[in-house]
Amino acid sequence: MTGPVEGTVGGRSPLITRVRRLARERSLRREEGVYLVEGPTLVADALAAGREVLQVLVPVSAADGGVVAAAQRAGVPCGIVDDGPFGGLTTTRSPQAALAVVATHDVPTAELPDGLLVVLADLADPGNAGTLVRSAEAFGAAGVVVAGGVDPYNPKCVRATAGALFRLPLAVLEGDDAVGRALDELGDLGRPCWATVARGGVDPTEVPAEPAPVLVLGNEPHGLPDEALERCTGLVTVPTTGAGDSLNVAVAGSVLLYAVVDR
Repeated sequence: MTGPVEGTVGGRSPLITRVRRLARERSLRREEGVYLVEGPTLVADALAAGREVLQVLVPVSAADGGVVAAAQRAGVPCGIVDDGPFGGLTTTRSPQAALAVVATHDVPTAELPDGLLVVLADLADPGNAGTLVRSAEAFGAAGVVVAGGVDPYNPKCVRATAGALFRLPLAVLEGDDAVGRALDELGDLGRPCWATVARGGVDPTEVPAEPAPVLVLGNEPHGLPDEALERCTGLVTVPTTGAGDSLNVAVAGSVLLYAVVDR
């Protein structure tokens, strides 16, 4: 099966207008069930992972590149955009040489596989969230739950995952008390949740390996609220010896994942 290479897409076309909106509007991404992937490497990763890629766009200057051929092999329509308008589509300082519109692929919490899970509870920074998705895949987590806070389909978050988003199972809970609902759902499934706190928790090596734990990481400046802590099986702290009073959540989560897995 091969996808068509469309003619040059004008800068004022409805497709271009829609792509611009998808880059900046979370509500539109959720309403349409699609998101943007930026850059030839990530577009190729999405295609290789078997995600439902609905449209690929490349600038005229990259029309003879590998992304067009990969899209054709996958049967995905590929549009060519003049370099000027294309440069205004990407959210990075340096324009990327490819874009893709991809169908969202989060699943209900109950459908996440057995194994170690990570809950991102009301995280605010898409870079931190994306880094943690990347670390979760690197250290063998079975899936990630994004509860409130950042949109995992935000372009910055997608870039920060470095392709892990396409491969790692993901659940997304939004709306009121998303964190509480996520912890309740996981508890009902018999999954022990361990809340990460700056101090006062057990060493990561003391978190039982069976049943597979759920590591809960809280909002960057505020951590986890008391109501969330009360819903958890226990508290865990990454020990430090320096003068700083805490670690960045992406660093702490990555260290915690390594410590819990490497036993």
